[in-house]
Amino acid sequence: MNPLKKIAGYNLLAILFYSIVIRAASGTNRDATMTTLVFCALAVTAHVAICLFITIIKYVDKDKESGRAWLLSSGIVLLVGFSACLGSAAL
Repeated sequence: MNPLKKIAGYNLLAILFYSIVIRAASGTNRDATMTTLVFCALAVTAHVAICLFITIIKYVDKDKESGRAWLLSSGIVLLVGFSACLGSAAL
């Protein structure tokens, strides 16, 4: 299996999982929208930072194919994660 598909797939599943958990935990009160937005943005930021850290480690270890996959995956996580964050706040 292509490393990009595998890494991006697991990262997208992680976004789905923690977006659902944050949305369910924030409740349905009036402040839930801002709580969802803040916690989801923090989670996506941490996720992207971890992906970039792994990218640096892979490039230092001379594993360029895997490093490139992690770098592209961090971009996908950034785009999809913040879109999901804003989408869940709009619900």
